[in-house]
Amino acid sequence: MKKTKIALCILLLIAVLLGGLYAYFLYAPKPAEPALSSTLQHQRIELGGLQRDYTFYIPAKLPANAPLLFVLHGSLQTIADIRTFTGYQFERLADQHGFIVVYPQGYERNWNDCRRAADYPARARNIDDLGLLAALVQRFAAQHGADPRRAFLVGYSNGGQLGLRAALERPQLLAGVAAVAASLPSDANLDCAPSGQAVPVLLMNGTRDPINPYNGGPVSLFGFGDRGNVRSSFESAQYFARLAGYPQDAVRSSSSWSHQDDRAQRVRLDQWQADGRAEVALYTLIGGGHLLPQAGFRAPRLLGPTLSGFDGPRAIWDFFARQQPVPARPRPSED
Repeated sequence: MKKTKIALCILLLIAVLLGGLYAYFLYAPKPAEPALSSTLQHQRIELGGLQRDYTFYIPAKLPANAPLLFVLHGSLQTIADIRTFTGYQFERLADQHGFIVVYPQGYERNWNDCRRAADYPARARNIDDLGLLAALVQRFAAQHGADPRRAFLVGYSNGGQLGLRAALERPQLLAGVAAVAASLPSDANLDCAPSGQAVPVLLMNGTRDPINPYNGGPVSLFGFGDRGNVRSSFESAQYFARLAGYPQDAVRSSSSWSHQDDRAQRVRLDQWQADGRAEVALYTLIGGGHLLPQAGFRAPRLLGPTLSGFDGPRAIWDFFARQQPVPARPRPSED
C-alpha cells in the first residue's frame, strides 16, 4: 500500500511538472478577436485537380482598385493559427488602409518552397502553390475589383519561404514580398530557378530564432525534420539588393527602440532604397525568436522571445504601401 502511494505521488509530481513545462513553453492564450467593419468569408478554388481552401477579409468601405494582401501560415499551421499569430493585425490594417486580406491554406498545412532538403507533403507532390497565388490574384481582380498590379504577400516561416520562391521565380506575380522568420536557402539547398529579376523584398528575422538561424546554417524543427541550410539574414537581403542593382555599399542602417532603455526590444533596419529600384529591407529583431513581433499575441516561449513593443504588421504594410512598379533590369553578373 505504501509503495502504491509513493508511485501515485511520483506520477502526480510528473504530471504537475509536465503541466508546468507545457504552460511555460507551449501555452499561448488566444487574443480577443477585434471589432471589424466586416466579417471573414470562406471559399474554395480548384487547381490541378485539388480543392484549395482560403479565407478572406474585405473591409466594408473598400476603395476601387484596392490592393490585395496574401498572408501565409507556417509549417503545420492553419488559417486560424496565422490569424492568431499575427494578432489579427492585418485585418485591422485592412480597415484602416483599404485593402483585401487573403489567407490561403497550404496543402496538408505546408507550402512547396525552394528548399531541396525539405520532404513535407507539398514538396513531395510538387504542389503548384505559385499557381494558386496567380489564380487567386485573378479571381479577386474579377470578383472584387482588386488591383492585380498591387498584390503583396507576407509569409511566416514556411509561408515566408514560399514568398521567397515567388520573389525568385515569378517576380512579376507580386508587387512585394515580406518573409518573416525565413531566409534564402543556401546554393546547395536551392531547388528553384531564379529569374534574375528584382522585386521589393522585406525580411524580418530574430537573432534568437531557434528554427531559422539568423546567421545562417541548418534549419530544423528543434532537431527534427531537416530543411537543409539557409543563408544568413543579411546575405539573403544582399542577394535581392544585388538583383535590384544596388552598389555593395548602398545599404543604410538604423536602430529603433520599442521601449525606452529596453535593450531586449531593439530592432535594427538595414535598407536599400533608391528611385527606380526595387526596395529591399531587413528588420533584425535583436533578441527576438521565430515569430512576428506585435503586441496582440505572445507566441509560445518554445519559439523564442516575443518583441511585443514593435509593430511588425504595420512595418510590413508601410513597406508595401510605398512600393511603386519598377522597370525590369538586366540580370546582374554573379560574384
